[in-house]
Amino acid sequence: MNFFRLRIINTLLLFMIGIVLGFILKDKFYPAAKPPAPAYSPSYHVSTEVTSAAQPESEEPAQEPAAEADTEQGQETPSPAASAERAPAAGEDQAEPLVIEASPAPAGGGTSGRAVFRGSPEDFFGAPETYVGREIEMDLQMITVKKVRGGWRLNLVHSGRNKNIDYLYLDDTDQLGDKPDLRIGYVYKVRFRCGKGETSSGNTLLAISPTGEKAAWATGLSAVESGSGD
Repeated sequence: MNFFRLRIINTLLLFMIGIVLGFILKDKFYPAAKPPAPAYSPSYHVSTEVTSAAQPESEEPAQEPAAEADTEQGQETPSPAASAERAPAAGEDQAEPLVIEASPAPAGGGTSGRAVFRGSPEDFFGAPETYVGREIEMDLQMITVKKVRGGWRLNLVHSGRNKNIDYLYLDDTDQLGDKPDLRIGYVYKVRFRCGKGETSSGNTLLAISPTGEKAAWATGLSAVESGSGD
């Protein structure tokens, strides 16, 4: 009787010892997996004080923009001459843009009191069609002066910075007189009115004066061609 009881007790003890050893060996050889790190979730905090402070206390529209609009409408509209000064005609060289100067009418007649465009000849020869009806003043070299019916026809030349040769023809009826003293290759300051936007015709001489300069090839010969007018 005691033998069977001891056998049962020993069996239970061995069974319990096996269970305990099983848990110990399981934790050692098969450790539990670590839980994953929690995903980062940014939190946004909006301050109610800042939001409330940013809102205007009054919903009435501001009157300053309207006042500024009225001021802008009251400004004087720029004249066409001033607009032309800000946007000179396009040419090959914009280093010396044409400028506008008010030229008073002389006592003896000749040029009018209209605005005169002065500056680099490249601006005019680059786009003469943009100067229709305007008075222009520039320095040019004299080539020939031919007698025509009712006056004279002048042929002048400009040598650009890119070695471009531009010719200009001017018609005169009351500036040169009967015996003009103009020299081939000498530089003259000429003022003329562009009537058609072309360099070959439609340009009227308003004034001419020597500058004292001359080309290296100038010989000093008279530019006036002999012969009667057409």
